[in-house]
Amino acid sequence: MSNIKQIAKLAGVSRSTVSRVLNHHPHVHEETRNKVQKIIDELDYIQNSNAVQLKKGKTNTIGIVSPSISHYFMQIVQGIAEAGASCHYQTLLYQTNGKPEQELEALEMLRQKRLDGLIILRCETSWEKVSTYTKYGPIMTCEPLQHPKIPSIYMNHYAGFQLGLEHLIEKGYTRIACTIGRTESRNSLERKKAFEDVLKRHDLPIHKEWILNETFTVDDGRKALQELLVSKRMPDAVIHASDYVAAGMAAEARKEGIHIPDELGLVGFESDQSDIAGLMELTHVCNPLKQMGAETFHRMHALLTDAAYTAKPLSFSLTERQSTARAVTQET
Repeated sequence: MSNIKQIAKLAGVSRSTVSRVLNHHPHVHEETRNKVQKIIDELDYIQNSNAVQLKKGKTNTIGIVSPSISHYFMQIVQGIAEAGASCHYQTLLYQTNGKPEQELEALEMLRQKRLDGLIILRCETSWEKVSTYTKYGPIMTCEPLQHPKIPSIYMNHYAGFQLGLEHLIEKGYTRIACTIGRTESRNSLERKKAFEDVLKRHDLPIHKEWILNETFTVDDGRKALQELLVSKRMPDAVIHASDYVAAGMAAEARKEGIHIPDELGLVGFESDQSDIAGLMELTHVCNPLKQMGAETFHRMHALLTDAAYTAKPLSFSLTERQSTARAVTQET
């Protein structure tokens, strides 16, 4: 098998020069680089990655812990992966299905120095237990978290829901319902609080049966519309925690002969990569998930390299489409 010593002898250079060529070091004369690279190619030489990692003390690999490969989480993963690639880092995804034992497997990879750092998108393991692994490498999360050892970059879903609700009220909707996703997740609790606060501030009614939990899919949106139809009074607008749920409700409403937006206004909530909002002409609040993922990686990279870090502002935005494009009316 060829090795660096053999390549150096054939090229008539030192082993350190061969090493610099292999590691893309800038301070090598172009003629020398080409001569060494030609021999490397002829010998089909491949560096032992384990040996390189052992020598450097790093793997240039970041682990990502995700409970699923849903559209929501994959937008964050895409942002992390693209930002990582720009800095020559690989990403390794651990899909845990919400199982703590699988989260611990990823933490063990960090302890064994097979990862340089770990980004946790959602965690079922206690954060105190997770924090015991920070001595092996930096750990970050995209969950709302205040912890001295685990930095967090996340979007405040209160602000996003507030933006969508204020839009509905400006358009003249007065009987508003909501779907909020997981009942007890921190983001869902923030959405619910925004829903209640905004409606109270505008002296609008809050009906408990109009707050629908555990809604995630198009089919959930269809079922949610049927639940609302059998309630004592039908809302005239619904804000959703997902464009997919909003799309399901829109399809079911049209099936039932309910006119959108005059009889029912709909606002979705998803990343800027959501195609379904455009296809269904849904007004939606853009949650910049991909940018959040990129920002999370850059914060991680700063921790790994002891570099200065300046946070970039992340904010929600609203795109109005046909699902709320009605003339403003004053309803009692």
